[in-house]
Amino acid sequence: MAFQHKHNSGFTLLEMMIGAMILIVALVGIIAAYTGCFTLNETARNLTIAINGCQEKLEEIRNESFGQIFANYNSTTFEVAGLSNSDSEGVVEVNNTNPDLLRISVTICWQQKGDRIFGEDSDLDGALDAGEDVNGNDQLDSPAKLVTLIARR
Repeated sequence: MAFQHKHNSGFTLLEMMIGAMILIVALVGIIAAYTGCFTLNETARNLTIAINGCQEKLEEIRNESFGQIFANYNSTTFEVAGLSNSDSEGVVEVNNTNPDLLRISVTICWQQKGDRIFGEDSDLDGALDAGEDVNGNDQLDSPAKLVTLIARR
């Protein structure tokens, strides 16, 4: 009597379920990476706008006469073109401890979708309030902060 071997050419239910799970895990990973890219894109866009806003404000200050910079700009706030006015705040700080050399800091903090705040100004009021100085340096910090020195000419 010859032994006959039966060969099935399909997949078992277990193999199909394992294949489906692998496919689902891969798709979830791809979707998570895709949405993460949207968040990173928004962050990069807003950071570029904020840095450009800092540069524009510094150029405006450089065009001011040296004697008027402290009086006209110290502790002032400004709106940033390209960022929502209610979701961003720009701040200028002028340190005049050296009368012939001004240290000027321009900082922009903003809020993105999902209520994430970039910078230490968590209430976006243009001031370093109690509890906002995360690194304890008594200065308003943000990823969008430019500092320069302007000397008397």
